[in-house]
Amino acid sequence: MSAYPKAVATGWFPVASIGQLGPRPIARKLMDTPIVVFRSANGPAVLIDRCPHRNMALSRGAVRDGDIECPYHGWRFNGDGHCTLTPGVCEPARHSAQTLPTLVRAGLVWTTLTKSPNTEPFLPHPVDADGFDTFLWPVNPSRARLIDAVENLLDPAHPHFLHAGIVRARNVRKPVDVTVRVRPTFAEAIYVENSRASALMPRILEGLRTASIGRFYPPSTGQVAFEGKDGLKLAITVFFMPETETVVRPFAHFATPKGVVPPLVKEALLRAFHVPVLAQDQSALRKQTDDIEAFGAPKYALGPLDFLFPAIKALAAGETPEPSDRTATVHL
Repeated sequence: MSAYPKAVATGWFPVASIGQLGPRPIARKLMDTPIVVFRSANGPAVLIDRCPHRNMALSRGAVRDGDIECPYHGWRFNGDGHCTLTPGVCEPARHSAQTLPTLVRAGLVWTTLTKSPNTEPFLPHPVDADGFDTFLWPVNPSRARLIDAVENLLDPAHPHFLHAGIVRARNVRKPVDVTVRVRPTFAEAIYVENSRASALMPRILEGLRTASIGRFYPPSTGQVAFEGKDGLKLAITVFFMPETETVVRPFAHFATPKGVVPPLVKEALLRAFHVPVLAQDQSALRKQTDDIEAFGAPKYALGPLDFLFPAIKALAAGETPEPSDRTATVHL
């Protein structure tokens, strides 16, 4: 039985951005499985990271003329896994490297451990939509459990403490009406604020915020969006890739409406704002993972502000929850 929830075990995940592909192959892990990503003659390819000859990791080799070359005996394989060269003989060996399904979407290389997937990666709006300035931020992997990392992104309760003064003011709270919507394919919490953000950087980037939204799409995509009176101000979509049960590699997609501010200026501001936030989140998730392991397993209590946690667990497990709506008033 897989150690990963059903929708995760059979899902699509980004493993590299197109910009990361270069003259050397990229070693990755996806749910404990070593894989290698490289730019083949026919486009990005993903293989199991093992030469069929003597099981050397292909990622230790090089990309030559669109093929990946094993560093041990020089066998070469194309993007379809076929051996194209066996040095010392005229005909290449008939053995093939194991391939994985590969797609390119939104500037990312996607793969799945399911050999015959019947769906494609789901890209929520505004990923790949017109009218937005966007950039990708492939984040370094960090110690965290997958569901914990997703919930951390969507959790409304911790910013007052973990990101005090950056995301929320520690001692300033305002009444917020919340609508939680759960559907068979996603869940969202809509926080109606109608106020200026209390922390400095959101004030600069957003101005008046009418609503903030947290969304989850299985297997492991989280999105936070901020709206003003004229519509969407900022959407951050994070595709979380589980390398192991306790290591997660996020790929973040930022989208802002096109306007008078140059895209590179917006990107610089957003990166500067999120660097300390990311460091604080990664530190907290690392400590949380260590503390969970000290007790052997998680044992979570459900709090009144844990609006999306039950739906995240259910959808990641491949369950189809009944549609539901509920409202609440909280202070954020």
